[in-house]
Amino acid sequence: MHTLPDSYRKLYAQILYVLVCPLFFMVFAILYSPFGLDGFLDMGRSLFAFNVSIIASIILGVLALSRLTLYLLRARMKHFTWAHYVVWCIGEVFLAAQFISLYVTLMLHGSLSFFSVVAKCVGISYAILIYPYLVLTLSIALDAKKKAAAAAAAADDDSLIRFFDEYKKLRLIIAQQAVLFIQAEENYVSIHYLDAGRAKRFVLRASMRSLEETAGRHGLVRCQRSYYINPQHVKVLRRETGSQIMAELDVDGFPGIPVSRSYYDKLSSLL
Repeated sequence: MHTLPDSYRKLYAQILYVLVCPLFFMVFAILYSPFGLDGFLDMGRSLFAFNVSIIASIILGVLALSRLTLYLLRARMKHFTWAHYVVWCIGEVFLAAQFISLYVTLMLHGSLSFFSVVAKCVGISYAILIYPYLVLTLSIALDAKKKAAAAAAAADDDSLIRFFDEYKKLRLIIAQQAVLFIQAEENYVSIHYLDAGRAKRFVLRASMRSLEETAGRHGLVRCQRSYYINPQHVKVLRRETGSQIMAELDVDGFPGIPVSRSYYDKLSSLL
């Protein structure tokens, strides 16, 4: 059985389920009143819309707890398969149906027992909620497929730099000419780059040594122990007081990048 794709474990996916499913239930129930739902929830007191709203809130609460649990446990569920995910979805709807049954029983003031109500509530819950579950599952799958296709296309483009973290997981794909410089920060590196003309920063858990081969292949030059720099964005090398050499970038808002004497000749030859 295939492992569940990472796209189903992300926070945005959980938020979609939490918001869309109860909203769909409420709108669908009020507009169409399927399975005699209006008579069942009206209770002879014109409470249909009120009860549907409360039931939608119950679904919202159960899904919020369920999806938060799924998100928090994502790192420990490396072998979570599609079968596990389907069982999880079935289980959360079943749990919501139990709370709905309890609520309906209390609203009926004991005229019907919990066990006589639960079968109808379970059936209605599955019959209505199957639609948003299927739509969301397919939508997330299509979105993941598009992103995978885009990543595959980018992987074939040699003009793009692919940055991997210390676990060899791809974290950033960017055009070589967009990179300004890379700076070491303890166990991380900061990649400074341009996006639509605006300077941005991406923090990557990696070492300068691990980036050496990637940087060299794409024309980034080591200018100091803690810096790689893109010669395409160096406007001038200036010598400051105390023989300190600084590389001035062609982008405003950045201080000079320090250049060690041992790297000066190589960098200056590329300008």
